[in-house]
Amino acid sequence: MGLLVVAGNAFPFAALSSDEVIEVYPTRPITLVVGFPPGGGVDAVARQMATHLTQELGQSVIVTYRPGAAGNIGAAAVARAAPDGYTVYMAVRPVALHKTLFKGVDYDFATDLVPVGMVVGVPYVLAMGKHVAAASLQAGFVLARSHPHVFTCASPGMGSTNHLLCEDLKEKASVPWVHVPYKGEASMLVDLIAGRADFAVVSVPAALPYIASDSIRPMAVFANARVSAIPSVPRVEEHGYGSVQAQGWCALMAPAGTPAHVITRLNRSINAALSNVEVRRKLVRLGYVMPEGGNAPEALEKFLAEDTERWTRMLEQRQITGLQ
Repeated sequence: MGLLVVAGNAFPFAALSSDEVIEVYPTRPITLVVGFPPGGGVDAVARQMATHLTQELGQSVIVTYRPGAAGNIGAAAVARAAPDGYTVYMAVRPVALHKTLFKGVDYDFATDLVPVGMVVGVPYVLAMGKHVAAASLQAGFVLARSHPHVFTCASPGMGSTNHLLCEDLKEKASVPWVHVPYKGEASMLVDLIAGRADFAVVSVPAALPYIASDSIRPMAVFANARVSAIPSVPRVEEHGYGSVQAQGWCALMAPAGTPAHVITRLNRSINAALSNVEVRRKLVRLGYVMPEGGNAPEALEKFLAEDTERWTRMLEQRQITGLQ
């Protein structure tokens, strides 16, 4: 018996299954890569999750930034990382559309990364600059129609969800505005406040401080329900444009080949963090939407396939493809 105890203690970081040795995970710090600069909406989500995943996993989760190409530089770096669960990625929609959006991308989101779990949904709001001489959204649209190709709709970049919502609303509402792409939501909001942009599609988390300070006018949210953080702002559907709606998302991904038990452990940790009342309250207060239903990797895989197909079709219809 003594020999058996000694032998068992010789493997403190492993557990035997019927066919293989499964290493205990995690045993060292985990790097969470964000494909955008610090200070943005994705960063806020990543830092919130890192704090609670650190507590839940018992190892430090360190947020690292690899910005560029709408998140694809960071995604490619994670796709090439060792598939051991110690390098993971906070993904957003543009990286799932990279094959359509960008030229020369040297990885495949659909095959080089695997889903771990959905983290949050990201609602969007149509904001109007306070310089626009209109008291309502419809009045703003009338003004824009009377001045074709003069009024602008800003987004944080070509091919972003914000951009596609600008284009979709332009078509559905017959508003002849001109899309103006920026390098991010921060610079876009600066110009909206300064009167250099007239309308903008902004993620609710990025817009909230400016809504609170009455620097911009929130006119409608692109969502199935009103957003808890700004409940007085009507949905686009309430203005008569029900088909123009979409929600962004942040999801945790890992390199392809990551062991199943590691994916399961990370997924369990995400769901544990999201079930924490204080975490949920804080994320909702910041303008995010909690995942609905089961949040298993398989559910995320199905969602990503359907979401990518929908938005790829929209990009191709509008000939927003092959960007540099």
